[in-house]
Amino acid sequence: MATAKKILKLDTFAIEDDFFQNAALIGISCEKPIFTLCHILNQAFQLSFARIPSLDITIGKKNHEQFSFAVYQSPAQNFAYCYTLYKLKIDEIQLLPGLKNIDYIWLVASDDSEFTAMQYLKKLRGIPEIQFASLMEKDKIKNIEYLIL
Repeated sequence: MATAKKILKLDTFAIEDDFFQNAALIGISCEKPIFTLCHILNQAFQLSFARIPSLDITIGKKNHEQFSFAVYQSPAQNFAYCYTLYKLKIDEIQLLPGLKNIDYIWLVASDDSEFTAMQYLKKLRGIPEIQFASLMEKDKIKNIEYLIL
């Protein structure tokens, strides 16, 4: 006798809401490699971004080729939260294809994330190596679940 297979589906909406609850996202366009951008951010904001290889995001393509996108983190000023910087591009491959002109996303987590992100944004726009920086709307980013660590 054949039995029907039961397919379980993960409720990513609840996970997304929880992960992004106290967070704001800043999209950054910068031609510099991520380690150079981290150095710039560390100097400008007295942060300590460091790469966490175990958090790198790996995706596979249909041809079975895999790409790993670097993830860097820094404790927030009050150490209750952690800031995360995501690399979004490797050559022509994009982690979030809907954000073609954005090279990096900085997840700013704090009790008042929108205010904190706006303060960082003002200073980011004055850094010569950064071509563009803008606050991103979480609900308008396709495949945002890739950013959940």
